[in-house]
Amino acid sequence: MCPIKLVGFDLDDCLFDSTILSQRARIEGIDAMINYGLKIDRQKALILIDEIVKEYGSNSPKHYNYFIRRLNELEKFSISFIDQVKYIASAVMAYHAQKIKYITLYDDVISCLEKLKENSIKTAIVTDGIPIKQYEKILRLNIDDLIDLVVISDEIGIRKPNPKLFSYCLNKFKVKGHETIYIGDNIYKDIVPAKLNDIHSVYIHRGGKYDTNITGEQIPQEYKPDYEISKLDELFDIINDINKKFYIGKV
Repeated sequence: MCPIKLVGFDLDDCLFDSTILSQRARIEGIDAMINYGLKIDRQKALILIDEIVKEYGSNSPKHYNYFIRRLNELEKFSISFIDQVKYIASAVMAYHAQKIKYITLYDDVISCLEKLKENSIKTAIVTDGIPIKQYEKILRLNIDDLIDLVVISDEIGIRKPNPKLFSYCLNKFKVKGHETIYIGDNIYKDIVPAKLNDIHSVYIHRGGKYDTNITGEQIPQEYKPDYEISKLDELFDIINDINKKFYIGKV
């Protein structure tokens, strides 16, 4: 029997380009507010929304609410309540329209998931975030049928990099860490907790906001992934390598 029984994936910037999509959608939201009458320099507005995203995190549902509050409280705008509602509504509509229109998988995802299923290897998505927002992405990406388990941090009350989130996933499948591979794009939130569970860790370079040149960064040895890839096609060489070592060790 193959020693690798489970492959887990992060979602954002691992299976689809979340960084670029979110940036484009936020810009659309700002442009919508300006088109509906908000008097603000566009570049100043883009700088402010980026600042808010960094402070509150990319998954906050209230970026535009905070944006309007700052304009009124710090920038001394006098936006009426009705106009606040109008601007926020227009931004949210534009934001979601952009994300719905352009959300798409990386071109190596479907073939990878199908091949794993053909080889009877279970699959899981382990991701941080608001459950309804994360599951919306999974449904829009049309991969629900190819994933055996979705673990969303806020649904169970454990967030990355807490290693208990990963052990929760192992327990669900009744597998051990060394029978599992996890692929993610964030050293501290994906690779570290995977390694603490004895999971084979794979760092994927997608060019997203957390992408790190591991050889050029001062990353502690214990944080370094077991493997690095840039395409999911490379995963199967890793599986073969792990399997080979497993069987040699059994001889």
